[in-house]
Amino acid sequence: MMCGRKKAALFGGLTLCLVILLAITFGSFLSRAKDKEPDVVYYKYYTNIEIQPGDTLWDLADGYLEHYDSKETYIQEVSQLNSIRDGKIISGQNLIMPYYSTEYKL
Repeated sequence: MMCGRKKAALFGGLTLCLVILLAITFGSFLSRAKDKEPDVVYYKYYTNIEIQPGDTLWDLADGYLEHYDSKETYIQEVSQLNSIRDGKIISGQNLIMPYYSTEYKL
């Protein structure tokens, strides 16, 4: 049988180990939470532009295709939105151009 002092010392030691273990575990969760950057949310919008002399779909796509897989994918979407069948645009024509932004607009 253990005497009272040995039991108290064993209980105190186990309690101390448990407190240290919990502090390390909780501390690691906090440090991971601080290190993680918040996810950036992008919203899809549409703008209207007027075609200027010399503009091409390929040139216009450069300013908007940041979140698209390729320039071809972007041009396909623009062509579909604007009912462009042959890829040709003319000066003075208005086009709807999709784009992404982190700013939420109403």
